[in-house]
Amino acid sequence: MKKRHFAVLAACMALTGCSQPAQTNAPAETTTAAAPAETTKAAETPEETTAAETSAETPASGGTYTPGTYEGEADGFGGSIKVSAEVDAEKILSVTVLSHSETDGIGSKAIESLPGAIVEAQSTEVEAVSGATLSSTGIKNAVQKALNAASGNEEANAALDERPATLFDEGWSVKPEYGIVKGNYFKESQIFRQGHTGTLEVVTSDEGELLMVEFNETGRPNYYTRLYQDQGKRLSEYNFTMGERKGVAFIQGVLAAEQQMIANQSLTDEIDCVSGASNSVQQSMIPMAAVIAEKLEGGSTQKYYSIAEDLGGGLSGKLDIVVENGKIIDCRYDEIFADSPEEIEDESLKPFYRTSKYYSIYYEEPSRIGFNVQMDALNDKVVETQDLFDLTDLPAIEDTGDYKTSGFTLRNTAWDNYLALAEKLHEEMAADGVLD
Repeated sequence: MKKRHFAVLAACMALTGCSQPAQTNAPAETTTAAAPAETTKAAETPEETTAAETSAETPASGGTYTPGTYEGEADGFGGSIKVSAEVDAEKILSVTVLSHSETDGIGSKAIESLPGAIVEAQSTEVEAVSGATLSSTGIKNAVQKALNAASGNEEANAALDERPATLFDEGWSVKPEYGIVKGNYFKESQIFRQGHTGTLEVVTSDEGELLMVEFNETGRPNYYTRLYQDQGKRLSEYNFTMGERKGVAFIQGVLAAEQQMIANQSLTDEIDCVSGASNSVQQSMIPMAAVIAEKLEGGSTQKYYSIAEDLGGGLSGKLDIVVENGKIIDCRYDEIFADSPEEIEDESLKPFYRTSKYYSIYYEEPSRIGFNVQMDALNDKVVETQDLFDLTDLPAIEDTGDYKTSGFTLRNTAWDNYLALAEKLHEEMAADGVLD
């Protein structure tokens, strides 16, 4: 069974994820949590009793808080979360979320449940809502700020303003598993949410074991960021753009979902959390997984062969081939950069860590023709000729022309890497008798 390398295997329970702008709500009327029955008191609005109107003195001897209603504000997943907390001398009487910008159906679950949990526990040390940790942390920090004000300890709020560690800070791995993977191949593609395209590939053994589950998404043609229009997200810089803005990268949520399916050996078991790509996973990956699950019992006419090897210098080569009825119907070659700049020897290539040559938006191919263009041409030729080794007329297979000549290219060193892997994979396929 193929074991996947994840830096984020434990991430699934850790983060609210969303690849769409968050919803803005102000649910003060619906998120007020009262204290237990014996101490229940209707929450006053901030206009009726505010922190400014509450005594600035420290709590009286023996008391925890100076009675009143206090406000606090902290960052959640989608933006600032503002709360009020009403206290008497000893107890938290109520917690109300005054405004937030958390994602509807995900972060909003924390908005709905945590105020009551905090009142019941009489503490902000309550368990985060699964799949909404950043939202949960924002609520707890905002409430704690209000309580710090109530107890005369506002100096402690400075620490709560520091940016918390996020899943994005922990990183992720894109390093492929070295060696050969082969099995029955299933693939589904789906256009969803304003034109994004999701693609799910699944590989199983003859015994039905899930060997590979891999999801990718291509940005819609009219994506609001032009750079990512019609671009695959899995191995591109999109993950850094999203991660720095949201605290979690698209691929981190996807990897977490894939890992659960492999660990559960099921495409249909409930996913506890799909952080970082919640909309993509819920609206595209999971529905396609259900479709593939129905097809597993009937088997597949397509066979998948893949080989990955260390090319040295912080680069891995990966070749994927799909065969049907003795014919190659797909041939994809890519070179993937290491997970950290330190692992990459060439200084000019260090910025491309955790991306691949095919999917990187910024990678500059020295052979002077786009790496993706070259590999697309390879696929077309192999499918047409059924010959993995004939590179005739493909781009950048030799040095040509001079700088002033429009056709000037250098030979792409990737061709030699590809041929070496193609030879090994061809031997495997020939031994299995899957080629005509």
